Amino acid sequence: MTGGYPGTEHEELSGHTPKELNSEQFYQNRKIPNLNLQKYGNHCNNIYAPKKNSHMIYLCKIVLQYLEQSTQWEENKNEYDECILLNYWLYDELSKTFSHEPSYVNNAYANIQAKWGSLVKDPYETSYYNKCKPLFNKILKHDDWKKGKELYDYCINYKYIEQMCQFQYEQCGEYCEYVKKRSYLYDHFEKPCTTEEGYCPHFYNKCRAYNPNTVLETLKCPKQIKTPRDAAPEASAMHHHAEQEQEQESGPGPVSSETSDIGTRVGHSILGVAPVFLTATALYRYTPIGSWIRNFSGNTINSISGMDGGEIEGFLPSSHESGDMLFGDTQNYISYQPM
Repeated sequence: MTGGYPGTEHEELSGHTPKELNSEQFYQNRKIPNLNLQKYGNHCNNIYAPKKNSHMIYLCKIVLQYLEQSTQWEENKNEYDECILLNYWLYDELSKTFSHEPSYVNNAYANIQAKWGSLVKDPYETSYYNKCKPLFNKILKHDDWKKGKELYDYCINYKYIEQMCQFQYEQCGEYCEYVKKRSYLYDHFEKPCTTEEGYCPHFYNKCRAYNPNTVLETLKCPKQIKTPRDAAPEASAMHHHAEQEQEQESGPGPVSSETSDIGTRVGHSILGVAPVFLTATALYRYTPIGSWIRNFSGNTINSISGMDGGEIEGFLPSSHESGDMLFGDTQNYISYQPM
């Protein structure tokens, strides 16, 4: 066994994994306290574990509990393979437990693997037979197993992220940051997976299409891709601003509230003058005052009519016509009675 505890050059770059993603859900479920683990003691209590014995027994029971609750395993059937996750979870837990003694991690895994492997091969152990098996040689014996784990986690998480970020979902910023920080994994495995020199995870080709350098352009990430819905208000505002500038250059703008008030005041003034005008017309037409005014101004009117060749007289209606126009047959009912 040549695997070992990985370096940490990119662990900080990977950052936080949102808890609702598939891989994180699986790992969190392994940490849920369970009081029904005693039933697995007959298999796990006797494993060889000279170091951290109680914790090793506990991890063994968690593995057996998962096996009992799972269905028969078919390798490489689906992109989402919980057997791969179980192996990564166990090895990662052991690497944390023996963080000060990384060379012992492989031995610790082998101690649990011995019991695990025998149970899934035993047809009499119906709760475990033909279920998920240890995958040490396939995914864990390499020095960069940790990068392989992160790549697989990302691979099974991406579909969920893609669905959620088709629109401007409020958590897309966090998801896009998660995707972006996994780009180094593709940079790391690209050469060994294309040249067959070095370790290439067997699931790499299934994950190739999710390269962050490509998919980030398709996600609705903040400040990266704007939806038409977001762009429309800006375009409308720009168009409105351009119209305002054009109106300022070409002439008066829209009627303001001040202009409207002026128009209202003028209209009210005209309505106020109308009764005075009607009263004056009645006095002029039907009272001696009108006769006196006509006699006084007769010469002046004739002079003006003569100057214009009768045009003003033709233009202005006669006093009788004016009376008819304003009052109809009112002259038949209105008369002046001297005192």
